[in-house]
Amino acid sequence: MTLWTVTVALLGFAALAAGFAGAASKRTVIAYGSERGGPGRVHVYGATAGVRRVMQSRGPGMDVAPSWAPTGRHLALATSDATGQDFDIAVVAANGSGRRKITEGPAWDEEPAWSPNGKWIAFSSDRTGSFEIYTIRPNGTGLMQLTSNACEDTEPSWSPDGSKIVFTSRRGGFAHLWTMNADGTGERRLLKALSTSPAWSPDGMTIAYVSDIDGDSDIFTVRADGKGVTRLTDNANIADEGPTWSPDGSMLAFASDRDGDSDIFRMNADGGEVHVLTRGVWTDNAPAWRP
Repeated sequence: MTLWTVTVALLGFAALAAGFAGAASKRTVIAYGSERGGPGRVHVYGATAGVRRVMQSRGPGMDVAPSWAPTGRHLALATSDATGQDFDIAVVAANGSGRRKITEGPAWDEEPAWSPNGKWIAFSSDRTGSFEIYTIRPNGTGLMQLTSNACEDTEPSWSPDGSKIVFTSRRGGFAHLWTMNADGTGERRLLKALSTSPAWSPDGMTIAYVSDIDGDSDIFTVRADGKGVTRLTDNANIADEGPTWSPDGSMLAFASDRDGDSDIFRMNADGGEVHVLTRGVWTDNAPAWRP
């Protein structure tokens, strides 16, 4: 999902740190963006216990598109200045403390994705004039540009072994899923069908994605070799977006406007047993399941 569709912010009360940051915690946690209480908020929902918590923003502007570190103790996010412009990548503790920018400059750096081994953060940036995929270490060193072309490359997602990245590319004028090695070599188009918002499954066998081939956004899966497409949602005039896998790969969380406004839902990995997690007149979107 590109930045203009995401209006989320990371928030943080120190008193909530133990609930979200402890590696020993067994609580299933989904972070998601919400407009309730004003633009730029991240709510954290305990999917098992049904508890929703909100953290107060520590940034001067918006903090969007959070991505959990594999330990669940930190998040990477795109953070703006006070005007809501000039996004950079920052790393913060799960309670919102210890904020530190790891990129700087007038370019828009967005859509961070933490590598499975915790050593790299992939993100998209328009610093060369068009959006490309980059990686950087969580301490802000080792910046590498992985893609280079005149079309937008966005929405990176790592394979669970960290060897590959799936991403959305608009080469040829339309959005399709592409894959590449983690060093940027071996690029290839994964799907011919219109496709965005990829999310690699924890077992590495499957990629969830979104396609609006029928005129509205639905969620699909495809094997990592580009074969075996399976449709998980099929609702006319309804947008299902932003799939994210549970840590054990048995479920997917996603955003949908099937209730009249965008809420967070959960379903089995085969598309069955859909349950709503959030309700209200506010827009809830961009779920991220904590490791």
